[in-house]
Amino acid sequence: MSGGGRIDPADHLRRPWRVHGLAAGEGLALHDVWEVATPLAPGVTLAAWFAAFRGESRSLASRALFGVRAVLGRVLQLDRGSTGFVPAYQEPDEQLFRITNRTVTAFLHISVADRRPRIAVYVRPNGRFGQAYLHLIEPFRRWVVYPAMLSAGGRAVVRLNRDHPSPDPLP
Repeated sequence: MSGGGRIDPADHLRRPWRVHGLAAGEGLALHDVWEVATPLAPGVTLAAWFAAFRGESRSLASRALFGVRAVLGRVLQLDRGSTGFVPAYQEPDEQLFRITNRTVTAFLHISVADRRPRIAVYVRPNGRFGQAYLHLIEPFRRWVVYPAMLSAGGRAVVRLNRDHPSPDPLP
């Protein structure tokens, strides 16, 4: 099963998400949008998917990268003053989390569009250091982190759909 993939940001931006106004107000730009390939079954909510997604294991490579980031974060004080991802709002079809640290101010937007879960990232680098940091981590995010997240998201969809089978169509 394919884990999904990167999608055209224009598709995300044309949707009436609340996040667009908040991001514009803080000077954050849409950086990436990724979508899980498998649609959610009718009756499976975004909240249920997100809870299942958070419980899925990540790849060894992804866990290793986050471990390295945690160590570098402590050594370089990248997270000084950060509280991690803080929930900003939760609605039936979208949830928003915010983080601010030495490198970025960012939103993690979780949504469902056409029954497919999405992960979007809005970013404003904090100074030249933040710009350099984002440039440095780009290949790791694109080739390791997001694919691992989408794979976990896909497994969560399959598990939830198995528990919420669609009714049989009428003959």
